[in-house]
Amino acid sequence: MNTRRITSLALVGLIGTALAGPAFATAEDREATALQSATVTLPQAIATAERQTGGKAFDAGVAVKGGATRISVETIGPHGVQTVEVDAQSGRVVGTHAGGEAD
Repeated sequence: MNTRRITSLALVGLIGTALAGPAFATAEDREATALQSATVTLPQAIATAERQTGGKAFDAGVAVKGGATRISVETIGPHGVQTVEVDAQSGRVVGTHAGGEAD
């Protein structure tokens, strides 16, 4: 009897995990899809950020904000750490701030 109950609970747990799995990956999937459809490549965004700040890139990532794909590049240079947001469609700098990316 206990074996059946344990097996049933394990099955329910596996099904729950399988159903919840896609929900956890949604943000990453959305970012990956957005980056694949971007006209600006990651190396291009990094080059843009380095030109903007006069520094060297040490971190980069992608985010979808308000339906727009942004590539965030952190650089270190003459003015310290700076974060540059590059629009993944136009390649334009859409934001900068001193310090690292906000958590």
